[in-house]
Amino acid sequence: MTPFRTEPPPAPPAWPHCGCGARPSTDPIGCRGIRVPAHSTCLAHLNQPDRTDYLATLSPGADIDHRGTAFTDELLRELLDALTDPAEGRPRVGMAHFDQAEFYGDTVFDAVTFAFPAWFAGATFGDAVSFNGAEFGGEAHFEGTHFGGSAAARVARDFQRLG
Repeated sequence: MTPFRTEPPPAPPAWPHCGCGARPSTDPIGCRGIRVPAHSTCLAHLNQPDRTDYLATLSPGADIDHRGTAFTDELLRELLDALTDPAEGRPRVGMAHFDQAEFYGDTVFDAVTFAFPAWFAGATFGDAVSFNGAEFGGEAHFEGTHFGGSAAARVARDFQRLG
């Protein structure tokens, strides 16, 4: 017997997604994170050697695309460390795609330079998020983003400092 659904099943994302954890009867889509180039999983589901190899390909100012990916504070730190400019001592990102990403734990984008547009549309931030000292060289898109707990007040305060 199939469970009664009160809403239609979610549509798969528009990008090639990871799919880890998919179960035909309960979750046919699985992980919505975009696949890392040359891999069949997203950054969150890459095994450690493949993650290390991928992060080693990044350099300050690189464009990144991690739509739909689930980030722990540790995974985000690993990504930002790979993008840190040694001369400036701060992460520098080219074009950034975090649409529909999920951020768990402490989400810290402090002092990150986003050189080009940054997309966070539809992303979900948990209880703690900070953009203190972040710089945006292009537009920042937060349409439909959900800020849980104290995150909304913190982001508003950080963006006031940027303006």
